[in-house]
Formats: sequence, C-alpha cells, structure tokens
Amino acid sequence: MQRLISLALTGYACTVFAFGQTGSGKTFTVTGPVTMCAGGCREARLSGLMCRSLAALLEEARGRSAQFTFSASYLEIYNEQVRDLLNPRLSDSLPVRWSKHRGFYVENLFSAKFQSLQKIVGLLEEGTRNRQTSAHHLNGNSSRSHTLLTIEIESEAADHIHSPGFVSKHGKLCFVDLAGSERVKETRSTEEMIIEANNINRSLLALGNCISALVDCRKREGHIPYRDSKLTKLLAESLGGSGVTLMIACVSPSPLSLAETMSTLRFASRARRVKNRPAVRLDPKDKLIVGLQRGIRVLQTENMSLRQQLQLPLAHSNEKILNGE
Repeated sequence: MQRLISLALTGYACTVFAFGQTGSGKTFTVTGPVTMCAGGCREARLSGLMCRSLAALLEEARGRSAQFTFSASYLEIYNEQVRDLLNPRLSDSLPVRWSKHRGFYVENLFSAKFQSLQKIVGLLEEGTRNRQTSAHHLNGNSSRSHTLLTIEIESEAADHIHSPGFVSKHGKLCFVDLAGSERVKETRSTEEMIIEANNINRSLLALGNCISALVDCRKREGHIPYRDSKLTKLLAESLGGSGVTLMIACVSPSPLSLAETMSTLRFASRARRVKNRPAVRLDPKDKLIVGLQRGIRVLQTENMSLRQQLQLPLAHSNEKILNGE
C-alpha cells in the first residue's frame, strides 16, 4: 500500500479494491470500524486501509518538495444509481458521463478540499453513515452498495529536466469497497433485498466479464464491456488502463462458504493476470510541453549523430540543448 501512496503523490492513478462474498470482511478491511475513523485512527490495530493510507499520504506529502492540494469525493452505487455520500440531500441519481480528456466521470459530484487528517476522517465518517446497509441471515450489517472514496492529488513542482518552469501532475488514490457477492437462497432476504442482491450480482458479473476480456489476448485489443454497468465504467481506468491497481480478495474461513471462497479465488487469479500501462497524469499543457521537448531532444541527438558521421562540426545550439541549457 505504501508503494501506491508514493505513486499517487508522483502523479499516477492508483486504486485499491476489496472483493469477496458478503460477510468476508471487505468493509472492515477497507474502512475499518466507523468509530475508529471518528477517533482519528488512534486505534491503529483496528483502523482500516482508508485511515492508515490517508495518514501515510499526508505524512509523505509533508516530506516532499512539491506543493500538494488534496480533495475528496465519496459515492455509492446502489441499485445501479450513483448517490453522493457527502451530499445525501441530493436525492436524484447522478449521471455517469464520458469525455475524451476525463474518461468516465460522475457529473455534479461534490468534492471537498482537505489538508489535515481530522478533516478527511470527518468526511469519511459522514459518508460511511450515509451508506446503504441491511441485515440478513449471513451478515448483520451487510453493505448493499459499492462505494468509491476518491482522493484527487494535485501537485506542482519544479522540473529542471523537461521544463524550465513548474510541472503540474494530477495523481489519484481510490478506495473501492464492493458489495458482497451472495446467493439469495442462503441470505433469506426480503423482496427488497432480493432486488438489491440481483443488482449487486449483475454489476459484479459485469466486472468479471471485463476482467475476463482483459485477460484474453484476443479480446484485449477489441471491445471491453465497460459500459455494462456503472461500476465498470468508473473502474475503467483501473482495469487495464493507465492506473496502478491493488486487489484484496476477502474469503470466509467457514466450510459452508467453500463454493463462494473458490469463486473469489478464481476471480483473483484472473484479475492478477491483467496488465496495466501506468502513466503519470500531467496537466494537458505540461504534457504537451514535455512531449515537444522530448521530441526536440531526439531530433537534436539524431542531428549530432549525422554530423559526426559526416565529419561536420557540431552546431553550438545542439550542444546547448543537449546539455539542457
């Protein structure tokens, strides 16, 4: 996890998500007890990945020379409807849009800036209280939605290699707590919970289909069914894209859960074979400048090589550029 934090501060899009059957410990692993978050992560032994990672993120940022700005958004996907957990008064489902520069994103999603652990922990506690949960036979506090906590990291630092000025990077750290896969007969659910379970299983099936397509070399360069669910749309960058992703497979020790445990392990085995192409997310202007300067350096190197082959004197401008002047 420390590696993902460092990469996010460097400008990469990083994601960690937990997958497994209901009651296997996904929410406890990712979020931890809500009371621990409210306590400012003082009980480190019980803190979830979110609290631990956010504390480490802010601590590492203070030790770097770049200037950082952090903002957080928190949403849930409940019955294929996107809800803003930091703005629950907005009752309407938020639309998922797509643009060439941003990819899939949630329109009108509230984002709050923060610079301290207390501030972000307060936001996390508020969002967790607003999440949809229910009780059934397998889990007394079952999460009935997928949640995504996204930390946007904007950094500005001097770049003496590619540019004489400052370069802006846009890192991201996303925590995904997936609702549990479940067999409706075993949960003894009510009619409403059966509808919830069907939507949960449908979106998890879409996620599995995307993973299978990304692993299949024949399909990878073709169509990947990201648009089959809102969950896969929002995870498109993390699945086979330009991000760095960590998956946590949560399983139950109970022998009664053997079938679900095997299903989770098979899913994890497929997921670990997906190969991403991580890339730093630069500001579009800075990305253009860096690309042009890289092209100039290649041309100058070729020019110098040709002059040496033709035994011509090197141009003074070539030497200056190659020396970074």
